[in-house]
Amino acid sequence: MVSSTALSPHELVRQIEALNRAAATGLSASEAPLNRVPTPACGKCCVILSPHPDDECITGALALRLLRESGWRVVNLAITHGSNPERQQARAAELQSACTLLGFDNFLLAERGLVRISQASREGDPSHWARCVGIVAAQLSTLRPDLIICPHAGDAQAAHIGTHLLALDALRSLGADMEPLVAFTEYWATMTTPNLMVEVEAHDLGDLMTALMLHAGEVSRNPYHLSLPAWMMDNVRRGAELVGRPGGPAPGYTFATLYQVMRWRGGALVPAWAGGRFAPRGLPLALDALVS
Repeated sequence: MVSSTALSPHELVRQIEALNRAAATGLSASEAPLNRVPTPACGKCCVILSPHPDDECITGALALRLLRESGWRVVNLAITHGSNPERQQARAAELQSACTLLGFDNFLLAERGLVRISQASREGDPSHWARCVGIVAAQLSTLRPDLIICPHAGDAQAAHIGTHLLALDALRSLGADMEPLVAFTEYWATMTTPNLMVEVEAHDLGDLMTALMLHAGEVSRNPYHLSLPAWMMDNVRRGAELVGRPGGPAPGYTFATLYQVMRWRGGALVPAWAGGRFAPRGLPLALDALVS
């Protein structure tokens, strides 16, 4: 129980440490938040290109808010199922459970996921890369998303960088009539120029953590689900300066996720808007209202 009285910094740190230790052994994903999942109704579609099963939860705050607040359909495209062949089918099953809980559609691109999705593969095996580009492009052509979510170019993990390149190559292969917004995410390395900070309310964060825990094989070896709130808290610190203006007042958020939103137009990325934008909770998230 967190004290309701004033805390010293040392007491705050001790309480955080105690809660984290208790959660490591006592947290359960058995309670699902399904009463919060609506049926998409607005006709708009968001596609998440997930480098691994679990990325749809870690960076999924924007997609979840679009679904819940504005009635978007959210489709997760599972790019890889991880690098361990012995875990790939299990990870696909875990991914389906997580997406079902959040209300996301989930499409598997291959039985064990696409393989060798990296910059090295793009440069060293162009025929394999072209086949993977074609698989993703076919899905985008069918779904015709209004928004694509994928990692940024420098996300410091081979499959994350590969997924970024795969997304852009797939867009280049499609006709010029597709002009989706593209929201770049960060996890393994931060972005220098995010332009959107999306506040995450506590209930939504709890749902994302619950879904992340369904990736049981991963969080059992590394309980990174426990650090998700702290990561989102630090995003508020960074977003106040990088999305807002240096030296300006920080928004009163506790949790947030940062994105860089661009527009795909004429075969290239162009700015979606000038400056940075905040998306506080409490009002339906409508990207159309943010776009210049």
